[in-house]
Amino acid sequence: MVIPVLQSFFHSTTRRISTSTVNMSQSLVKLKRLQSNFQREDGKPVWLKRGLSDRVLYSTTIVLCFVGVGMTLAFIYDQAKPPSWKNSIC
Repeated sequence: MVIPVLQSFFHSTTRRISTSTVNMSQSLVKLKRLQSNFQREDGKPVWLKRGLSDRVLYSTTIVLCFVGVGMTLAFIYDQAKPPSWKNSIC
């Protein structure tokens, strides 16, 4: 009586592996083409391989990093001044 219960339990948790061929959907073809573009040796770094959109995103990131560093340095300089220098009355 216990064995049929165990067999039904293990039978329901096993997966069958299909050996049929996979249909190449349009999204899979697009993914394979994108992977081949990234693996191609063309001298470009991987973060610039997709063209203009990658270049714009990369340049924007670099500019924003420099702006952030500049604002951080300005804040540190402003906070380092003594309180008597901060008055605009003098």
